[in-house]
Amino acid sequence: MKRSLHRLLISCAAMTAVAAATLTGPPASAAAAPPCPLGLTATAHVTPSGGGSYTVCSGRVPSFDGTPLDVDVSLPDGASGPLPLMAMLGGWGSSKTAFESTGPEGNGQNTWHWNNAWFASQGYAVLNYTARGFYRSCGQDPSSGYTYASDPACSHRASWTHLADRRWEVHDTQYLTGLLVDAGIASPTKVAVTGDSYGGGQSWLLAMSQDQVMQPDGTLVPWTSPRGVPIRLAAAIPQYGWSDLGQALVDNGRGSDGTSGAPPDGPRENPVGVAKESYLDGLYALGQQHAQYAGPQDTTADIPGWYAAINAGEPYEANPTVDEIFRQLRTYRSAYYAPVPSASAQVPVFSVQGTTDPLFPGVQTTQMISRLRAARPGYPVWAFFGDLGHSYANNPHAVWAAANDQANAWLTQVLAKAAPSAPKTTMITTACEPGQSADTLTADYYGQLANGRWSFTSKASATTTSATPGGPESAALDPIVNSGCRSMSVQSDPGVASWTFTPPSDGSLAGSPVVHLTASLQGSNAELAARLFDVDPANGTQTLITRAVYRITGTPGQSLPVAFQMWPAGWQVQSGHQLKLELSQGDSPTWRPDNEASSLSLSGLQLTLPVRTS
Repeated sequence: MKRSLHRLLISCAAMTAVAAATLTGPPASAAAAPPCPLGLTATAHVTPSGGGSYTVCSGRVPSFDGTPLDVDVSLPDGASGPLPLMAMLGGWGSSKTAFESTGPEGNGQNTWHWNNAWFASQGYAVLNYTARGFYRSCGQDPSSGYTYASDPACSHRASWTHLADRRWEVHDTQYLTGLLVDAGIASPTKVAVTGDSYGGGQSWLLAMSQDQVMQPDGTLVPWTSPRGVPIRLAAAIPQYGWSDLGQALVDNGRGSDGTSGAPPDGPRENPVGVAKESYLDGLYALGQQHAQYAGPQDTTADIPGWYAAINAGEPYEANPTVDEIFRQLRTYRSAYYAPVPSASAQVPVFSVQGTTDPLFPGVQTTQMISRLRAARPGYPVWAFFGDLGHSYANNPHAVWAAANDQANAWLTQVLAKAAPSAPKTTMITTACEPGQSADTLTADYYGQLANGRWSFTSKASATTTSATPGGPESAALDPIVNSGCRSMSVQSDPGVASWTFTPPSDGSLAGSPVVHLTASLQGSNAELAARLFDVDPANGTQTLITRAVYRITGTPGQSLPVAFQMWPAGWQVQSGHQLKLELSQGDSPTWRPDNEASSLSLSGLQLTLPVRTS
């Protein structure tokens, strides 16, 4: 459950480093490594193959409000502080071990050359800890029988998960960093943060915090250590996280990065979008297993209440809880809405994002880059896109090795205050089908990865209805129970409108397809799910390239123009293949079915793809 829902198919490759590393108990002499700080105890001394020896210091450390957090600090042997600090934040449902390994190779995927052993070998102090409200940080650990309910240190304080809230989880990272600064372990000017998924969203929040701490009452104060030392975040490296959490979980299709002929960015919360049903169900269940959820008395973090409100469905406008959910997510948990820092407060960011990740798709980075660059041209933000992240991603070793090699070189240059040599944007295309290769595309800006466009139009009209549920095709595309390349025989579920187009040449989709059409609405509220397939007529198969959803609202009989981006993708379209666009009002279990009956008459379809041609 944990691995399938937290990483969602970041597979646990056998770590060759485990066999090669020497793992012992605490060092016999304190001379080999600095003394453990913060009251922690030396629990392991590791000599990895191909890396330097280090000591792991472990224990629980009270955070700013007294909540005990389960902490590991890895210290390189022979080092004298203050050292550069790497804070590593795990995903939803994970523990402090998410970025821990006994060797630099890690899991061969997102932690390859990106874990405590790797960074300790590079001379960093490394902070790994379990997020507030999970496992032994006042959550639940079924494997050991630990539960917050029987831990007196967790009572009478807000020790539950607050869902990556600046006032709580982000504050925890800042506070622990300050303790390590005061202990002489961490340099206050060489602090870097990274994290995957849940930790990736928090990495973005830290990057946009302008070195300010948000107190539980929402007030901002300068980021200083408990003893008053000013702290400056030097770099952030989010892995497949979010920038707009509300959009990522309940999408109305109006968000846009504005590239490749896309419509301008629109209101993301009005109308309320369509819930990612299977993901929300899976993530909520994972939290029930490992987390402490707030009770209804804490309306700022009432995850059970929020889950129930979203699951109740339309009309959302009649439920004031839904407005509060989006206000909370927008104000305290989404970097996209934070003020854009001035030049003196900007933190360099290297964002690693998936092009095959339906939970936090590539738009979570592309829209952030567009916003930052629109406000501050030349903003120090880099991006790497590939077949990475949550299911459906395959997470090939070669792609992660390229991403982390680039991130490591970038980080070294940033901490040395040198100009990074990495391209501002890198995309490696997905290799799913026979004959496809993983090609590397680079550009100064995401919108420049493509050097042309394919535009397809159709005079054919179609009708869809909410009365037709998702069928076998939709079931095969559920990212919770299915993973990897989603290939199947050519088919369309009942009630699905589809159009098939023949590309004019070979080329690679490098960005977001854009859909324009006219919809005549019967009803007042309808979801429109979109799926784009690569069709191979020779063997009769179709493979999913990307998808999206759009919420349509209006009065019965109203004819409405519809325009939206599909999620970014890097995809080679091979000679003889076709492109099939499907539009449907029933795409469960990926998207929650509507409560309200509706139908749509669709016409005037135009599909535009940004492409890279030779």
